[in-house]
Amino acid sequence: MRRVLAILTMSLVLLGALSSAGAQEMPKCIKDWVAQGYYTEFKGHKIFVHASGPKGKEGVLVVHGYPGSSWDFAGVVGPVSKETRIVVPDMVGFGHSDTPLTGTFKDNFSLLKQADLYEAVAAKEGLETVILVAHDMGQTVGLELMARQEENKLPFRIKHAILLNGSTLVDMVELTPGQKKSLKLPDKALAKAAPPEEWHKDIAPSYGSKMQSSKDKLNMALDCQVAQIYANDGGRVMSNIVRYLLERKEFYNRWVGTLANFDSAPMTVLWGKDDPVAVVPMADRIKAWRPYTTLYKLDGVGHWPSIEAPDVIAEAILHRLPSE
Repeated sequence: MRRVLAILTMSLVLLGALSSAGAQEMPKCIKDWVAQGYYTEFKGHKIFVHASGPKGKEGVLVVHGYPGSSWDFAGVVGPVSKETRIVVPDMVGFGHSDTPLTGTFKDNFSLLKQADLYEAVAAKEGLETVILVAHDMGQTVGLELMARQEENKLPFRIKHAILLNGSTLVDMVELTPGQKKSLKLPDKALAKAAPPEEWHKDIAPSYGSKMQSSKDKLNMALDCQVAQIYANDGGRVMSNIVRYLLERKEFYNRWVGTLANFDSAPMTVLWGKDDPVAVVPMADRIKAWRPYTTLYKLDGVGHWPSIEAPDVIAEAILHRLPSE
């Protein structure tokens, strides 16, 4: 009997060791990022918020994209936080915010509900006036906030909107192989997430030529991004969340109408020219609709301007802060 117990004990120890060996170590970039943030509650969900810089009634509110997270703006936060408050939450299902594993896209991840989250975070931070920065899927969440402002239903004021690469113009989007595959899956959490290598493979081509020319920088960025996908079981719901592309079609007139007609604050567009998904003609269409919009096309930059050219994005924000 003792021998059997000894064998069982040793087996459990070995299994534990193998499990630990198989677990992925969180990269330092993510450990440091999370250590600087805090958690708040939103409709029963724990939400991660990275906020830095002097607190006040004015600041910068950032809406990240898919399958990104607040970390995508790590390189932007440093210079901006020296001058003003910059607040970057992880949306529900992303990064270190809660990941609901039951229910559908509409139940948990609708862009309308994500916009509600930003209202709640702005209230928590005491923000009354913001520069809104919105990227990718977050571009459309940002447009929902902008639509609410046009309707006088937003509890804070957007004084300037900065839009980065995003496919709200869903009729022009060039979907990645991963997005096409995910849209064919059931609208529920997966029993098991796809391996990280698949995300590396799917995201890598969306970077521009500057990052592609430095494999070390590219792989470091991919490691940090993919770690955020898996941080809180998010890998199991990415195929749920990708249905934001379908919701864009459902509310096309509302969100594209706002993109074309928003007039309660100035709008600036910064667009990576090498983006194979949110293609440059989208930015050209916005400019054609709104000739008075400031448009910058970024050479050698792809779908992730805040990672690929953080200094440019930071400078665009700082330039729009009130002068002393």
